[in-house]
Amino acid sequence: MIYNQGPDGIRQILYLTALVLFIGYQTINAFVPNADMIVATRILAAGIYSVVVYAYAGDAWAGIRRPAPTKADYLIVGIWLSFVSHLAQTVYAALYRLADAPEWLLNAEIVPLIVLSSMLAAVLHVAATGAVDGEVPRRSRIALGLGVGAAVLIVGGVLATRPDIGPAIERTRPWIGDWWKTGALPFGGAVPG
Repeated sequence: MIYNQGPDGIRQILYLTALVLFIGYQTINAFVPNADMIVATRILAAGIYSVVVYAYAGDAWAGIRRPAPTKADYLIVGIWLSFVSHLAQTVYAALYRLADAPEWLLNAEIVPLIVLSSMLAAVLHVAATGAVDGEVPRRSRIALGLGVGAAVLIVGGVLATRPDIGPAIERTRPWIGDWWKTGALPFGGAVPG
């Protein structure tokens, strides 16, 4: 069913996977504290990301070593690096939670290195203009320049002003907090337990 070719195949995979993940998560989340659910989803994600890293490793390594890499090689290496970064961020986040969130671990030097690897992946994706059927991805160098420029301006503004967003974030708590245990949403009720 989910391996049908054509446009229905992608939609079927997305719909079925989203449905299974959502129903499975909500069913278990009704009985398990959010902190445990977040660690569980991080570990599950790490397992899935590991499969992608493994599946693309050989082709990524071949693309890196190829004397004249194709545009598809750029995408493959970008995909691999992206999922290496996802895997590292996910494992790091799970370890951070399991270590009881020490502040030094939040500010460790390894964090920017993990983030930088995802930035490398993004640049490779943009550099592969027309790799798929000569059309995808579209020419994106201007978009990359605009995105980086905007990010630099935002970084400068944030570092210069150090805005206190705590109150704004606190106002989002009823909408993004622990729905099952606190009954924070106006239409939700707390589940006993």
